[in-house]
This record gives sequence, structure tokens and C-alpha cells, in this order.
Amino acid sequence: MGRIKTTFRQIVLGIIEGVFYSIVYVYLLPYLYKSFAYSFSSFTSVPTLTSFIPTSEVLTYIGLFIGLEVSAKVLKGTIYNPILKASSSLLGLLIVLIYFGGGILKVGPIFLKNMGSAYITLNLSLILLIYVAFIAAPGIIIPFIEYFVEDKG
Repeated sequence: MGRIKTTFRQIVLGIIEGVFYSIVYVYLLPYLYKSFAYSFSSFTSVPTLTSFIPTSEVLTYIGLFIGLEVSAKVLKGTIYNPILKASSSLLGLLIVLIYFGGGILKVGPIFLKNMGSAYITLNLSLILLIYVAFIAAPGIIIPFIEYFVEDKG
């Protein structure tokens, strides 16, 4: 009975983590990205959280995050756990790269005084580099370190 209760708890925790990652990567990051882009353009309306992501894509990402997190929780202590945790981090990185268009943010038109309108291209490669260095890479490497350092006794 104790094993079933522990497994059920791990599944619930995996679902909660998967939903959390889904909210951050599927809703919050694109919203912040679009808000940032709109703040530099002449448009006055900021997009809603669901206005720029197709529903099928959202459901796919949510399902993948929840599936990866539940699997990682249930398989804790096996070699599959760090692989699944790393896969979850890679999925987050993939979503960020998709929304940032490979690091280029284009905004506009911006109306300049006595000069008409202009489009500005802002290279955000530094932000993506920081994201990869401090969030994605540790999210991929740390699960493996935890697995090999963990006391198996």
C-alpha cells in the first residue's frame, strides 16, 4: 500500500510540475516577449496570453511537459530520470527559440519625428545566450549530476 501511495504522490507532483512549466514556457514567456515587442512599436494594445499560440500547439506542449515530468518523477532513481528531466529542459529551450525567432526581434513601425516610419531589428542573441547558459544548460546537466551523486544504498 505504501508503494502505491508514493507512486500516486509522484504522479501528482509530476502533473503539478508539468503544468507549472507549461504556464511559464507556453503562456508567460510568449506574453512577455510580445509585450516587449509591442512596447517598442506604435501599437497601443498589448496581446492577450492566448492570442498568438495555436491551440493544437499549446495542447501538445502541455502534454509533453506533463508527460515528461510525470515519467521523470515515477522513474526517479533510474538512469531514465535525468534523461527525461534534460528532455524537459530541451523542450523549454526549443519553445524559447521558436518564439524568439532564433534571436532576432523585429518591431515596428516606429514613427520618428520628421523622418517618417522605420522598422528596428534588435538582435537578442545575448539574451538567448544567457538563457542557455544559466537556465537550459543547468537544467540539462544537473539531473545527471544528481543521479550519479545520489546515494544508492
